[in-house]
Amino acid sequence: MNIKRHPVIFTLNILIFFFSILFFYTDSLNLSIKGATMLLVIPILTAFSVFHSPIRSAIVGLICGIFMDACMVGSFCFNATVLLCIGALVSVISNNLFNKNVQSATVLSLITSSLYFILKWLFFHTSNVNLSDNLMYLFKYAFPSAIFTAIFIFPFYYLYKHFQKLQMD
Repeated sequence: MNIKRHPVIFTLNILIFFFSILFFYTDSLNLSIKGATMLLVIPILTAFSVFHSPIRSAIVGLICGIFMDACMVGSFCFNATVLLCIGALVSVISNNLFNKNVQSATVLSLITSSLYFILKWLFFHTSNVNLSDNLMYLFKYAFPSAIFTAIFIFPFYYLYKHFQKLQMD
């Protein structure tokens, strides 16, 4: 299997990740439902990782996480670490355990978005407030946001599947 390098696809990948981070942190594209927000980087990284190697996926996750940490106050490399792990794990799982189809990508997107929001809850919210506020945050924000984020895997899965077809000989 010979993979061609396409500078246009490389540029489009950079723009997709850049604009997803930009839209999230500037609230230019504010798609929220009753407080549940989407973090568009997670389904994009999941779809990217399904079709790429673990090293490339981990590097892309690390770079996206560094940019997100630069925009976030007090994160201490949280996003860089979590997105690096998400990129590498999704790539390893999709290459060794799951098939590369939309059902597997949907399950992986749901798992990764849930993992991200649960880790964010554990690191940033559990020690600051009482138990009822913790559970309120978890059930009113974290879980709905994880589900809302996971739904956005579909357009990006098909986009990266098309990119993969263009790169194949």
